[in-house]
Amino acid sequence: MFMEGKKLKDVSEVKQTQEGVKIDIVEDVDPSKVEQIVENCKAGRCECMSDEMKAKVSFMDFKKENGKLSIEIKGDLTEEDIKASMEKSKVIVK
Repeated sequence: MFMEGKKLKDVSEVKQTQEGVKIDIVEDVDPSKVEQIVENCKAGRCECMSDEMKAKVSFMDFKKENGKLSIEIKGDLTEEDIKASMEKSKVIVK
């Protein structure tokens, strides 16, 4: 059976936090692929965020707690900013 690949936006929920945004991954995915996305973003090697948005990010981290994956992003960002960026991401995580 062939499964179409899913991208980060297809398997996650974005929530506004006091310090920025948290992305909770709600389906089983390859953690190494998610971590790679985060590392590329932290290094400025991703195409999904504009330079203006990258400048707003003060902190980004990939977390694995109790078998759950999440991405924490701190900075002057909204849930909509992150959802728009995730629309541009082409990495298949599942």
